[in-house]
Amino acid sequence: MAVASELASLTERAGCVRLELERCESHWQAARQKLAGLEAQQQRCQRESSELQLRQAAARERAAVLEELEQRQEGVGAGVKDLLRRAQEAGSGPLSEIRGIVADALQAQFEFAPLIDIALGQRADFAVVASTLALTQLLESHGGSMSGRVGLLALDGGRATGPSGSVRLESTPGVVGRADTFVECAVDFVPLKRRLLGRTWIVETLTVALELAASAAGEGLSFVARSGEMVASDGTVYVGPALASGGLVSRRSELRDLADRMGELTVALAAQQQLAEQLAGQIESDAADVQSLGTERERLQAAAADLRLLTGAAEERSAQLNSQHAGLQVEITGSGQERDEAARSLERCRGELAEVEASLADAQASLAHDERQGDHLERQRQQRIREATLAKVELAKSEQRLDHLQSRLRQLQQDQDERQRAVTDGQTLLLRSAERAREAERLILEAESQIAELFLQKESMASEIVGLIESRETLRTRRAELLAESQKLRAAIRRLETELHAEELSAGEIRHERGGMADRLREDYNIELSELEHKETDEEQHVRAEVEEEIASLRRKITNTGSVNLEALDELDSLETRFNDLSTQFRDLSGAKNSLQQIIEKINVDSRRLFSETLDTVRGHFQTLFRKLFGGGQADIIIEDEVDILESGLEIVARPPGKEPRSISLLSGGEKTLTCVALLLAIFRSKPSPFCVLDEVDAALDEANIGRFVAVLQEFLAWTQFIVVTHSKKTMTCAGALYGVTMQESGISKRVSVRFEDVSDNGEILRTRDESAEAEASASAAATEQDETQAA
Repeated sequence: MAVASELASLTERAGCVRLELERCESHWQAARQKLAGLEAQQQRCQRESSELQLRQAAARERAAVLEELEQRQEGVGAGVKDLLRRAQEAGSGPLSEIRGIVADALQAQFEFAPLIDIALGQRADFAVVASTLALTQLLESHGGSMSGRVGLLALDGGRATGPSGSVRLESTPGVVGRADTFVECAVDFVPLKRRLLGRTWIVETLTVALELAASAAGEGLSFVARSGEMVASDGTVYVGPALASGGLVSRRSELRDLADRMGELTVALAAQQQLAEQLAGQIESDAADVQSLGTERERLQAAAADLRLLTGAAEERSAQLNSQHAGLQVEITGSGQERDEAARSLERCRGELAEVEASLADAQASLAHDERQGDHLERQRQQRIREATLAKVELAKSEQRLDHLQSRLRQLQQDQDERQRAVTDGQTLLLRSAERAREAERLILEAESQIAELFLQKESMASEIVGLIESRETLRTRRAELLAESQKLRAAIRRLETELHAEELSAGEIRHERGGMADRLREDYNIELSELEHKETDEEQHVRAEVEEEIASLRRKITNTGSVNLEALDELDSLETRFNDLSTQFRDLSGAKNSLQQIIEKINVDSRRLFSETLDTVRGHFQTLFRKLFGGGQADIIIEDEVDILESGLEIVARPPGKEPRSISLLSGGEKTLTCVALLLAIFRSKPSPFCVLDEVDAALDEANIGRFVAVLQEFLAWTQFIVVTHSKKTMTCAGALYGVTMQESGISKRVSVRFEDVSDNGEILRTRDESAEAEASASAAATEQDETQAA
């Protein structure tokens, strides 16, 4: 009953824990989903903040550029700049009546600012004067002192050119509006705005502008299209792109628009940052809730698992108790029957007891004798047990030594097999080497015959080369003469150009002086120089000639007299000493130059000879290896410029089987790879080394090409060992050993090496070298421990 009540209690507790776990699981999932949504919203907020920061930075940079242009007054004429500067410095007088320039007075909407710039044209940087009287006074007092050309406008001056009441184009299709309606200004500048822009209309396209200009001819209207074209009141059409830097009005409008945008971006960025901070706090709070719910969930899962274990154990105990109860019922029934039988047996036993008591005395006497004999046998048994224990220890030691000797025997057998294989491989290589030696002797004989033929050809070509060298030297001499002559001609041309330029400069100066003198004569004496030009008389010409001759004589005397240099002798001595030193240095340098040129020529001769010999050797190997790798075809290495092979390039020409000869740059990826491998192996064969590392050279090759590539590599195994990094299984099957790196445990790498003789027929690895080394180390350690035990 206790077990049943305990089982019921555990079942009830398990149900409560399960319900609580389901509730906690649903809350945990909801909290995770909410946290994921907040994190996504936070990332979106961060992206929007980054975009706003980028836009703010771009606007700030653009505003800085425009402000710099404004500070430099870019686009304003030099005369206007000087006039405005002087107006700022003047406290009173006509200059104080200057109210700025037109672009300062007008504030256009950002969208229409470029069009307003086009409509104003050059008038955008005209200076604005308060009145016509002030303008007149300004011209009288400062009109001649302007540093540049300046346009001036009076606020109350000019002809009234405001909008005409008879011309109403607002409702005309394609018309955006009159230009002055898109411009704001102070009350004082309204007449100026109407005068400058009151008869200018902004339209959609140039076509509409041309149609309206034709229909309103004689009205004095101008039209500006949204695309930047303009039709003036006189019919002139202006097309083409505007200035890249923009006009003064559009630049100021863009500055105001950038200031507004930067303010809006600052507000939006602050809002985004505040939202990001709120999201961060909420995410932190929700993350803590998720973590606490996760902890509670893990606790409930552990409690549910414990209850499941307790419930299972209680159910098992209940089942065991039920089975024991049934067994006890059966035993109770059998015990009743046995009790009756025991009562009957009791009566019989009482009779027998008397007989037994009589014989008991006899048995006790014999028992004492048997106990003494048993003690003696027990001592003998203990002695035998100690002897058996010692024998078992010796047997265990013998078995350990046997296992160690057997493992050593297997290792020795493996080493013997490897040495036998090495001997077999050596014999095979010896046979191959003998065959190669015979083949080499045959090739040597053929080569000697070819060398003899080539020697004859060389002698015949040597004579031709001598003739060609003589002709080349003749051509070089002729070329040097032509170069010297051309240098002289170029020097003469440059000298004449210099003299011509000097003459042009002097003529320009004379014209400038003549113009200045003519202006001075005109302004100071009201004399026109053209009126003074007349034909001189014979007497005047004679007098002029005498004067010029006297002037020339005096100039020659002054030039010849010159200034007396008292240190001329000392300067002459120092110059002669320096000339001697420089002459000695020049002779030394000339000798060193000649010796260096001789050394360079000798090095070039040796280099050409070595390069030619090496190139011929590599070319032969390259052609042979190319045919082996491609299964046919032809290839060659061609010198681009055979006159000077040290400065010449090399071109690889390849013809795979069934294709036309072409440059290596026109081959496919696999063909390029095979051609490059053939060239590298040809260079390697000309000067081999004991080791060679190839890193994934077969990545672009198919199975057939990989087979030929491996066959070529096997020819080099007599004197070179290859270390190949590859992903190709076919290349791996031809290797003698495989080395790899695996990560059986996270963060712990392990090197694995396998030889193909260690792989059985069914593909299982018998024992890797690392495992053999570990087994041998373990066996050695066990043998050492056993020896120490025996010594102890």
